[in-house]
Formats: sequence, C-alpha cells, structure tokens
Amino acid sequence: MKRTLVSLAVLAASGAAMAQSSVTLYGRLDASVGQTSTETTGAVTVVKLTQTVINSSSANTTYWGMKGSEDLGDGLKANFKLESGFAIDTGVGNTGIFEREAHVGLAGGFGEVTLGRQYTSLHSAHGNVDMLWDNNFSVAGPVFGVGIAAQPIRTSNGIRYDSPNFGGVTGSVTVGLGEDKTATTSAAGHVSFNLTYAAGPVMVTYAHEEDKLAQASAAVAQVTNKYDLIGGTYNFGVAKLNAEYVKTKDGTRDDKDYQLGVIVPMGKFSLGVGYAKGTSTAVGVADLNAKGFALTGYYDLSKRTSLYAGYKATEVENTPAAISTVKATSMQAGVRHLF
Repeated sequence: MKRTLVSLAVLAASGAAMAQSSVTLYGRLDASVGQTSTETTGAVTVVKLTQTVINSSSANTTYWGMKGSEDLGDGLKANFKLESGFAIDTGVGNTGIFEREAHVGLAGGFGEVTLGRQYTSLHSAHGNVDMLWDNNFSVAGPVFGVGIAAQPIRTSNGIRYDSPNFGGVTGSVTVGLGEDKTATTSAAGHVSFNLTYAAGPVMVTYAHEEDKLAQASAAVAQVTNKYDLIGGTYNFGVAKLNAEYVKTKDGTRDDKDYQLGVIVPMGKFSLGVGYAKGTSTAVGVADLNAKGFALTGYYDLSKRTSLYAGYKATEVENTPAAISTVKATSMQAGVRHLF
C-alpha cells in the first residue's frame, strides 16, 4: 500500500514537472521535380545550361529543429530554439549543426529577450511583406542584391528584444556582436530594428539595419551597409496585396529595390504572383539593373501536407569586367510536409 502511494506521488510530481516544461521536435520537408535554366550574356562568353532536377526546398526551405519552453511562474517563461537545414534530395546537412537558429531567452509581460544566432529584426519585417509568403519562389533575394549585397537573414552572437503588442503596435531590436576585433582592425557588427502596426486588414512596417563589414586590414576602410525598409499588406478578403521598398547605401553605391505581390486564397488552393525590380547606381560607373517574376500555387491535402507548383524568372546584371546579364528560370512541382 505504501509503495502504491509513493508511486502515485512520484507520478504526480513528474506529471506536474512535465506540465511546466515542454520540448517539441518539428520540421519541414520540401522536395520537387522540375527544370532549371541559366544563361549568361554580354561581357563574358555566352554560357547556357538547362537541367532536369530533383530539388530540395524549391518552395520552402527544408529543416528540422527542437524548441522548448519552461514555465518559471509569475508569467515568466524560459524558451529555447535549435534549428538546422539540410537538402532532402541528397540528405546533406548545411554547414554548422544549428546554423539556422540557436538561441535561448526569457519571455514575459515585458516581451522576449533571446541570446544566440537568430533572425535580424529587419528580416522579420521583410518576411511579413514579401511577395509570396516569404517562400523560395520569391525573386526578391537575387533582385535585391544587384549592387550591394542583400541584407543578411540572420546574425550570430545576437541579442534580440521583441516587444509585447501595444494596441496593434509591436517593435523589435537586434544587436550582433562581431567578436572579430584585433589590435589593428575594427570589429564587424550588426544592429537592426523594426516597428510594425497591424489592425484589421492593414499592416505597415518600417525597419532599419546597419552592418559593419569585417576589415581585411587596417589600411582598408571599414564599410558599413545601411538598409531602410518600408512595406505593408492589405487584405481585401478575396486577395492580399503585399508591397515593399528597400533603400541601401554602402558609401559608394546606392540601391533602390521594390517588390509587389498578390496572394489569392481559394479554399484548399492558394495562388500567388509577384514582381521585383532593383537598380544600383554609383558615380562614374554604369547602373546595374535586375528584375524578376514569380508565380506559384499550393493545394492543401491536409493541415500538414501540400502539393505545389511554381515558376520564377530573373535577369540580373553584374560586372565581372564589363556588364553581363545572368538570366535564370526554374519550373518546379513538388510536395511539402510539416511535422
């Protein structure tokens, strides 16, 4: 009888502890079959390559991860997240064990503070206004990097704060410590913030980011890339309109990029179309231009499994010696599964 009571007490205590903390294994798998084509024309020898492929992450990036939360009482929680990407067509993992996200922090009525590798505040704002659900058919990535490198998605050695919601207004700040300072060179570094208002069908956001790039030597001036983003969405019910404008400076070049997208939900089926354009200017050199178009659709077989098909095409100018244009297209059909 005593043993039974002791066992029940242990089980009850264990259940209470488990109720206060949790760990979840999760992930996303994306595989497709299709055709890709690239062609380079202009200053260099014309190169054209067309391939039939089994691709990973054509619509959404494949990854797996673990996340957890512990209730510390009085409205305070400890949270963590570890996330790693890999290619489902080969099974090969990305560089680093948890290169996508690796952070731990505290959350409560004050908001949330996290330490580690994580998304920048500007990228979070971008994801909310991207033309196509921030998926990989979106052409904003290659188009926005025509002159100055597009803003980084994540920062290492990061400290991030996300505010609670104040009547529809939220904000976020991220600081990344370069940790590469030497006796003769300055450290790299990252700082970004966003401010967002969302109410009813309307959402508008502004974000700013500054990235100090690593110095090769003390004789080379340190370059700082500065990004300003403004964007928004409007949900008409039958369709959702997304728009974004980004201005980028590095002290030499000035880039201006924009994108527009329309997403149309139709029950289990949803359709998205988007367009992006970028221009990079600098004194004494020719302008660089880029543009892209994308079309994609999802059909939900369940809450966790979807079929998709998509097409994207980009034209991006670069300057290996003189201006060349790289044209790329991709047509893919695949399956996405969440677990």
